[in-house]
Amino acid sequence: MEGQKDNTDDWIIICLVVSFALVTGVISAGAILAPVRDWMLQFHLLEQGSAVIIPFADGIGLGGVQILVLAAFLLIAIAIGVWAKRRETARV
Repeated sequence: MEGQKDNTDDWIIICLVVSFALVTGVISAGAILAPVRDWMLQFHLLEQGSAVIIPFADGIGLGGVQILVLAAFLLIAIAIGVWAKRRETARV
C-alpha cells in the first residue's frame, strides 16, 4: 500500500514540474504543438481562413463540419451514459 502512495506522489511532482516548465516558457508549447497543428490542418481536423467559426489562434480553429462532429460525439456520449444508467438501475 505504501508503494502505491509513493508512486502517486511521484506522478504529482512530475506533473507539477512539467506544468511549471510550460508556464515559465522553459518548454515552448508552440514548438511542441506546431507539428500537431499542421497535421490537424492537413487532415481537416481544424480549419484555416474564412471557414473558421470558432477561432483558436492565428486564423486556425473549428469549422462547421468539425463542430457537427464534436456535437455528434457529445450526443453519443450522453446516450451511452443514459443507457448505462438505465441498465444499472434495471439490474437492481
